[in-house]
Amino acid sequence: MIPEAADRAGDVGMIIPAAGLGERMGGSLRKPFIELEGEPILFRTCRRLASVPGVFEIVVALHPDDLDFFRDRLWDRALASGVTLAVAGGACRAESVWNALQVMSARAELTAVHDAVRPFAAVDTVKALIALARRRGAAVPVSPMDDTIKRIEGDRVTETPRRLGLVRVQTPQVFRSDLLIEAYEYAIRTGGLSANITDDAQLVEALGAEVAALHGGAFNLKITSASDLRLARALLAAGLAQ
Repeated sequence: MIPEAADRAGDVGMIIPAAGLGERMGGSLRKPFIELEGEPILFRTCRRLASVPGVFEIVVALHPDDLDFFRDRLWDRALASGVTLAVAGGACRAESVWNALQVMSARAELTAVHDAVRPFAAVDTVKALIALARRRGAAVPVSPMDDTIKRIEGDRVTETPRRLGLVRVQTPQVFRSDLLIEAYEYAIRTGGLSANITDDAQLVEALGAEVAALHGGAFNLKITSASDLRLARALLAAGLAQ
């Protein structure tokens, strides 16, 4: 574990799970450490979140093999981007988030979880999500489902589900901290944490708790492949993201 930096005002803690292997990207570096215009994607993401009013803590959950490298080579840059703590992640995303939850400050009345490789989340959107989570307990950003959806088995189309009411979910997802902890504890008791848990809101939904949604913006890109990285660079070059 890397020691916490100086305390800051606010009551919103951020968790950044960054322990995935990033196999779709290729190459030797894990996705969060790939540079986007001279800066690792992870640090660009954290710098954006650290600028949101109320955020006082950013906990990064790293692949265990990266902790020494992060501490020895990147910690100064991490601090400058707003990171306050780094912990070892788990075998899946949910385990990484749970590990980070264990070390969050008790002062964090709200906890947000954000993908390490979504560097373009709009500050105004994050502020709106925080305000919505204060009122409703949980809030997620979404984007419209514009394409027709098909269900397939192998290479055969079996169904065309109705698109009405379907959206893509993004991050950051913001929760009342006690609600998120309760949701994780319930998941651990009733089946454990696994790769089948693809976002945090589904655990809160499993409790029967309400999750509110708002539009997350067209450019809240998740960089998971080489083509996504090219798109991110194009958005920066066009001034559509920063």
